[in-house]
Formats: sequence, structure tokens, C-alpha cells
Amino acid sequence: MQWMVVTRREMISRGNPHQNSHMTRRSILLLLVVALLAGNLAYASLSGPSAFARDFDQNIARFPLAASIARSDPALRAVFLRETEEAFNEGGWPAANGALNMILASEMEVYADDEHINALDRAELATLLKLASNPLACKSYLLAGSQRGEFTDAAQEVADLGAAHGAAIANGFERRMKGVARTQASDAEIAAVETQLRLGPFAEPTRQELGAQSRYLGGNAALMCSAATKKQLNLLSMDSADSASASRKRRAGRYDIDIVEVRAKLCREPGNGLSCS
Repeated sequence: MQWMVVTRREMISRGNPHQNSHMTRRSILLLLVVALLAGNLAYASLSGPSAFARDFDQNIARFPLAASIARSDPALRAVFLRETEEAFNEGGWPAANGALNMILASEMEVYADDEHINALDRAELATLLKLASNPLACKSYLLAGSQRGEFTDAAQEVADLGAAHGAAIANGFERRMKGVARTQASDAEIAAVETQLRLGPFAEPTRQELGAQSRYLGGNAALMCSAATKKQLNLLSMDSADSASASRKRRAGRYDIDIVEVRAKLCREPGNGLSCS
């Protein structure tokens, strides 16, 4: 029998069956660990809070009144977070801020007392009258509302309007916490208010003006502005209690606005007065 002498180098080059088997098991285990880690990371990224959600409380702190409401009402905080994140993802901070303003108005102003509602309506009329000389900016205000730094030609009126909004929201929140019932307006009731405002008593919008309003984003800016101004004058010509009641019903239905779509459309038109960056 001839002995075969195999050097260490030859063994390594040929491979040791036991060693290869051990290395194969180690490789499989390593691959499994890597796969599990990757899966856990992917799951965390999909199911965990987004960056927007993690920073939400820090960001909303820039709006002390909204932050206070969010701390006091977890359910409303969840609404704030959901709606502002959706708007932010589609339209950035201007859209997120616009969504927050609409939620606050829809959820809080409707609880405010007559005095605060009437003061808010007067501030809105003053803003409309000031913006009338710039129809496109007026249209932007009507459809997208106002934020800090926008509509510089009506800076004082917008500032006064912001103060009126803040006072109405704070009053509405206080009354809500005390158990005051909210105005629950049906579509039919809101439509009835709009019909009433078309008939006076101060001025009747023309058919062309009403047609422009019905075309929404596609409506003529000057006609939309004049129609809204006439309706606001008619609203404030009522008895203060009736005016406040009608205004609450109108505000209860204002949240059905796609703020992202509205701002995107308006920002394509020069002279819109909005913060579109």
C-alpha cells in the first residue's frame, strides 16, 4: 500500500468536508440573521411613526393655541396629525398650515359665542374689501384662507383677521370644554343659508357672480370676490343673533376643501398673494 502524503496547504486547497459543512451552517445562520434584521428594519420603517409624526408636537408648538388644544384633547390631536401630515406630504408646510387652520376653524369656531362670531365676520368683510382691488388675491383668500406673511397688500386687515380667528377659536374651545353643544348643520341647512344670503337684505349677487362662485377654482376672480363681499354684507345686515347662527352653519361646512389641490392650482397663477415656496 502506498501512503499518500498530503501537506496542510493541499488540505486547505482541496477542502475539509467537516470544515466546509461547518462553514456552510455558519453562512446560513449569518444569512438568516441578516434577513431578520433587514425585515425588522423594514417593518419598523413601515409600521413605526413617520418623521412628521415624531416631530409633530415640536412643530405644532409654533402655534400655541393649537398646541394647547392638542394637549387637552387627544382625539383632536389625532385629527390634527392625520390631516396636516397628509397635506404636508402632498404640498409642504404651506398646505399643512392651511389644513391646520381649516380644522381649527371647523372644529372650534362653531362653538364660539355670538360676539366672537360677529367680530370674526366683520374682520372677514374688511379683508374682502381691502383685497377687492386685487381680484386674484381675493379669490386666493376666499378659497385657501390666509396665513402669516400672505396678502401683504392687506397686511393689517389680515393681521386683524388672524386675531379675530384666534379669539373665536379660544372662546370656542373654552365653551366646548364646558359642554356647549356644537352647531350640527346639514347640507340642506347650509344651502338654505346660502340661498338666504343671495336675496339680501343689503345687495343681491348677480347671476354672473353666482355662476363664478359655482365654478370654484375655474371661476372669474373679480366676480367671485364681489359675490362673496355682497353675501358677507348681507350676513352682517341681519340681527346679530341670526347673523351668528347663519355664520356657524356656514363654518360647519367649510372643512370639505382639498387645500392641497386649491393651493397648487392658485400658485400657478401670478399675483395670487399666497406663500407658494
